[in-house]
Amino acid sequence: MTLPQTDFTGFSGKRLQLGVTGSVSAFRAVDVMRRLQRADIQVGVTLTAAAQEFVRPLQFRSLTSGPVYEGLFDSNQAEYAHLEPAQNAHLFLVAPSTANTLAKHAGGIGDDLLSSQLFSFKGPIIHAPAMNPRIWSSPAVQANISKLEGRGTGIVSPETGLMACGEIGEGRLAEVEEIFLYALKALLPQELAGRRFLVNLGPTREYLDPVRVVTNDSSGIMGASIALAAWLHGAEVSVVRGPTPSLWLPRFLPTTDVTSARQMHEACLDLATGMDIICLTAAVSDYRPVAEQQSKAKKSSLGERITLDFEQNPDILADIGRMRKDSQYIIGFAAETDDILRHAQLKLHEKHLDLIVANSVSRPDSGFGTATNQVHVISRCGRRESWPVLAKTEVAMRVIEWFLDHSD
Repeated sequence: MTLPQTDFTGFSGKRLQLGVTGSVSAFRAVDVMRRLQRADIQVGVTLTAAAQEFVRPLQFRSLTSGPVYEGLFDSNQAEYAHLEPAQNAHLFLVAPSTANTLAKHAGGIGDDLLSSQLFSFKGPIIHAPAMNPRIWSSPAVQANISKLEGRGTGIVSPETGLMACGEIGEGRLAEVEEIFLYALKALLPQELAGRRFLVNLGPTREYLDPVRVVTNDSSGIMGASIALAAWLHGAEVSVVRGPTPSLWLPRFLPTTDVTSARQMHEACLDLATGMDIICLTAAVSDYRPVAEQQSKAKKSSLGERITLDFEQNPDILADIGRMRKDSQYIIGFAAETDDILRHAQLKLHEKHLDLIVANSVSRPDSGFGTATNQVHVISRCGRRESWPVLAKTEVAMRVIEWFLDHSD
């Protein structure tokens, strides 16, 4: 199932060659191919002889319009199959990649179709290794990984977990979504390379007693989409995340988990001074109880009605706006229920923002917990746009494009 925060599309016209090697996880290559196709990427496939012991070429051939190559001397394929991906593909992804294939690529051995295709391919190449933890950690494999990375080859490191052999360690094929995101990044221009980008996301929780909280329904999807869109364009992204236990984030996003508004305030201000771009999407609790009870309040002790005293939480957006450097670019989000443009305009100026993205949280297709958003965008220089209902990933891409087009 596609995750809303990774549902990036619009890559029509891009072609990727997928290499599949003889790993137990070869069956997952079908999922990788389908995930790429959902982003409108055309996929061709090359299977090694060992891969075909785990998964059949027909499985790929029945699911893709791209070429599916089985071997160097297969009479049913193009005469120059070892050159075809270099002529037509924008990216070569090997998933899963075995120790043997890594060694061939690193050492300049081309004794089968896949290794020969890698020889001739001059575009970006990514390997997603999968193997036994003892093999992955061996000096020979790590030396080959270093050699390939030194040449600019991308490596999607394996995960730690239970292996097919029963051992536990680092060697499992990375998550399909993570491999997918690495592929998208290789297909996009890296205009944010070298820029440091901070995103906060999700809700905060203010405890009334050990089990009761004041919070909201923010899912963090919008902020996660912004963080991933920035990373896809080359930024070094840091995330401060409120309580969003069901929100998946990839390993490559450094994340600080917090609970309360004060914790989020402290984490964001600690990171903000070193950032070039700051995008604050979190739905932070404006108020917190004056005093938290140390034990659970019982219904009988509360009576039919209760009165709670609240005090204001620190304003993260306003404090970052006051301490901002001239070189920093600050984007704020405004979740409103009425008079959206007026409230957004006030927030833009009061909090010293460069851009504000405002949406209605009273619509069923926009705001908390949805995969879509309908937003209004206002810049400090007075430019305004209203966008239709879009996937939150598309909103995120447009926000990044706005920054790239109008930040000078």
